[in-house]
Amino acid sequence: MWTASFCLLTCGLADEKTGFEIVSHNASLRIYPSSNSISCIDTLVLKLSEPRPQEINVRLFPWFSIENISVDGRQADYSRDKEILKIKDIDGDSLASVVISYSGSLRYQSEFSKITPERAVLRAEEIFPYTKSALQSVQLTLIVPGNWETIALGELLLRNTTQDSSVFVWGSNMPVATMGWICAGKFKSNGIKSENGNIAIHLFEEDSSSAPNVIPYTADVLKFYSEKFSPYRFPKLDIVEVEDWVAGRNVLAIAAPSFIMVKKQAFTTDDKFNKVQSILAHEIAHQWWSHTVFVNDSDAAFLSEGMCEYSAHLYNESHGTMTLRDSLNRHPLLRPLLMRIQQGKDVPLRKKADLRSLLTHYLKAAYVHHMLRNTIGDTVFLDLYREYARRFSLKYVDMNNFQKLAGELSHKKLDWFFDEWVINPGIPRLKIYNVKSSEREKEWITRGRVRIAGYDKFTIAGFVGVKTAGGLEKKYFRLGADSTGIYRNDVPFEIATKEKPLRVMLDPDGDILKIQKLSSKLSDLRDPSFGLMIIGTLRNREHLLKLAKSDSVEMDKGGWSITMKYDTSVTLADLQQERVFIYGKPEENRVAAELEKKFPFCFRNDSVEINGEIISDSTLTLIQVIDNPFVANGTMTWIAPFSEKSTPELLPYDASWILLKGKEEISSGTWEVKDEDLVVEIK
Repeated sequence: MWTASFCLLTCGLADEKTGFEIVSHNASLRIYPSSNSISCIDTLVLKLSEPRPQEINVRLFPWFSIENISVDGRQADYSRDKEILKIKDIDGDSLASVVISYSGSLRYQSEFSKITPERAVLRAEEIFPYTKSALQSVQLTLIVPGNWETIALGELLLRNTTQDSSVFVWGSNMPVATMGWICAGKFKSNGIKSENGNIAIHLFEEDSSSAPNVIPYTADVLKFYSEKFSPYRFPKLDIVEVEDWVAGRNVLAIAAPSFIMVKKQAFTTDDKFNKVQSILAHEIAHQWWSHTVFVNDSDAAFLSEGMCEYSAHLYNESHGTMTLRDSLNRHPLLRPLLMRIQQGKDVPLRKKADLRSLLTHYLKAAYVHHMLRNTIGDTVFLDLYREYARRFSLKYVDMNNFQKLAGELSHKKLDWFFDEWVINPGIPRLKIYNVKSSEREKEWITRGRVRIAGYDKFTIAGFVGVKTAGGLEKKYFRLGADSTGIYRNDVPFEIATKEKPLRVMLDPDGDILKIQKLSSKLSDLRDPSFGLMIIGTLRNREHLLKLAKSDSVEMDKGGWSITMKYDTSVTLADLQQERVFIYGKPEENRVAAELEKKFPFCFRNDSVEINGEIISDSTLTLIQVIDNPFVANGTMTWIAPFSEKSTPELLPYDASWILLKGKEEISSGTWEVKDEDLVVEIK
């Protein structure tokens, strides 16, 4: 439940210079579940560049034993250096056919490939010979146990089942950046034929009840993207359930060409943020952004994950189904993103990085797409996505291509935008000040100024809003460089209203990614970090330890690294960690007793007063989170079961405090935070 639902991008090595590239795979792969092994004969067609190489290098994992290699039908010499396989005797023709026979066990630790008695998930780059690819065609013959299904790239051309084994032949004659993955095993499958291709879902037996809801939703998203971007290019789209170990922690789904793998927890979780229906719109968008328009890893944050996240935003916006995941300015990861930036840990969007460890990066990228939309206008922005999909279909592109196209369609110079928001790290700190309101005849005039605080230079456009009893009046402003190149980091505004102003707000709709004060919430914990759990020992130590251990197991699945200490050994240095969790009431935990007054709600023996009401039910638990008083940009969470009858579970609730009965929410709330830089109350 702590895991964010984003896709692991896999791309071909478009910028790797090898003197050749793989343009075709024709592989016959047999999977042996009982021995956790495979055997394979893979025929590679290589396109050779000038000057023609006499020797080629491909990657093949060293635990596979090579049985034979031939080039254009002739036995070839080869050597191995760990994962690098060197093949000699390459002819001078522009195309060469290389056949490699090999086999081996998968008894190794991998986040991406594993064979069990029930099923197999295999990442192509770990199973087949791999190097720079520009694949024009792929054919995979998969031989598996007789009661297994298979899902792979392209279209199912043949299926032949005997008592002991099944043979599946998958084929694709469409260019792809990667072969992607292979899934095989025991599934309960359902499907429909839609106007955009066949849609099927393959689930474990125990989760098969989810199928009826997922299929029509997938069809609707596929239709929307096909109309807004370009027609879906594959003959089918499969949704496949996989175990939670696939691709490591922090990943709920993986998009491959023509199918999507979704972890079991997305089908079983009670967390609406991470349910399969909440994450699929993002994952389906990958069929366009990285599987139709190819990108390199350095541009993946903006041109793959960011575009997919904002494509999901566009879908839900058009259908009136916006959730916290689409809200941007209310997104659960916004405060963790701002905390990361203020800690100096911000990473530019144009930089190669393992995005699984940067969950806030997806939100930042989507936010920048939103600001680009506001900069060039709705119509041009939608045209940009559509023309980008059309013009660069089946091509490798980079940020320069996207930026040039945005400028061409909008007739605007956008270098400043991409330099500030994509190339460089950091975001602006804005301030509204010197606000005065006065009555004039039959209206009120509110004047003030907006400026960029600090020394960083940004160009920003947005709105100032004046709130009255009757509504909100807004006025446009622009900071930074104007069309003549003159830079202004301080500008005035004036807004007239018919009613007396109540407050003045800078960027009232949250359209600008900026430094701001936000309430600490339990949802902040969606961003994994290092955490210290402090267990009370004065009373009920075993019960508190059991609760902490249970929570740490779930948090570990989401990428957290948790340390536990008893309250008797905690030092000030421990409390200065960014994420601190305190288990137990003051009478149970020495640290809770010392820090209780720093929390809004305090205990009186076995009861607590919340909003004027005395609560004393022994089956309840109160959880509160505040800013860590000992370290900037940290949080301190207090988990206080009323008794041993309380069995809470620490989850990323969208609240600053919550009263629970088991997992059932009794009441909750969010701390009020005043941001004087962005909001001025009119007295």
